[in-house]
Amino acid sequence: MRIGYITKEDPNDVRAYSGTHYAMYQALKGEFEEVIPLGPIDHWYKNIAKLKGKILTFGNKKVFKFQYDIKLAQIHAKQLDEKIRKLKPDVLLGSLVSPEVAFLKTDVPVYLTTDATFSLLQDLYKSHSNLHSLSIKNALVLERMAFQKARKLILPLEWLSKSAQNNYRIPKSKIEVIPYGSNLASPTENEVQNLINERIRSEELTFLFVGVRWEEKGGPEAVGIIKELNRKGIKAKMIVVGTAPEIEEECVEVIGFLDKQDTDQLSKLIELYQNSTFFILPTKAECVGMSFIEAASYGLPAIGSNVGGVPEAVINKETGLIFDPEENPSRVADEISELWSNKSRYEEMGAQARKRYSEQMNWKNWAKRVKETLSKEVI
Repeated sequence: MRIGYITKEDPNDVRAYSGTHYAMYQALKGEFEEVIPLGPIDHWYKNIAKLKGKILTFGNKKVFKFQYDIKLAQIHAKQLDEKIRKLKPDVLLGSLVSPEVAFLKTDVPVYLTTDATFSLLQDLYKSHSNLHSLSIKNALVLERMAFQKARKLILPLEWLSKSAQNNYRIPKSKIEVIPYGSNLASPTENEVQNLINERIRSEELTFLFVGVRWEEKGGPEAVGIIKELNRKGIKAKMIVVGTAPEIEEECVEVIGFLDKQDTDQLSKLIELYQNSTFFILPTKAECVGMSFIEAASYGLPAIGSNVGGVPEAVINKETGLIFDPEENPSRVADEISELWSNKSRYEEMGAQARKRYSEQMNWKNWAKRVKETLSKEVI
């Protein structure tokens, strides 16, 4: 089976969408006879759409998302249709391309995967909370068209499946839930067990925070938890990656952004996952929670919040601890302290995190199940 892989960015670019498109592309190549990249998708008309947005938002504080421009979506669909006619794939899989595929005319079966629905983005993210009414209208129309066009939606979370059903009336039978994987190279089972054994012997707790938007990802709340641990007599520090907040706390070390395309910086990131005691991200907005999956691949128990897809990435009291975003830092610190005092429970939590990654949350499993889904549907 020859599969056409549709992405807005170049799937060979490891930086595109934090490496997710690249990871999917590599995993698909391991399962299918041929994977034909149909991205990147671009057209000069986007500049017209941007100009339109500036005119519509002049004098107000609304945000216009040019990506949801109807004319631009029609142009992108035409570009894709031409590529599909030329390259003749047997089936199509689009990743995060609802606007681009909404107006496709091809008869080739289309499958879609995405890490969020527009309705959920509006609920969770500030970037989608102040949109111009036309952007909202267009986004809903394009996503509905794309979802209806797809033979099946392949979604990484039940949370997304429920949104597709409730917001777009997509029947459950048209949805397959298959978890995403980690965009970092994974250590072996023995290596993870050795890492867990080393962590148990630690005299200081090291918490790894990985997130680009400090406030949105719960950075200040994470600092509060670390300070509470120290106040209670538990030596703890937090290492911050992905952002560089101006913060002067002895218990916080700021690394900043690490580029996965740079060998040395990638090695540093992997080293931090290996040597930390906990992963922490008390986020206020999260879809799939890729960094939680990365943490699980290293057998690292996670501290997360009951937001978005986090409770599916981290199973409370099994692979980590989940709290409400408004939870008192002192109570969070108490539960972490209780967990750490029970080393056998901590060890089991790390092992369960890794087991869940190995059995479910990895790209090999994702690609295998995608192939099974497409093979059942495509005759």
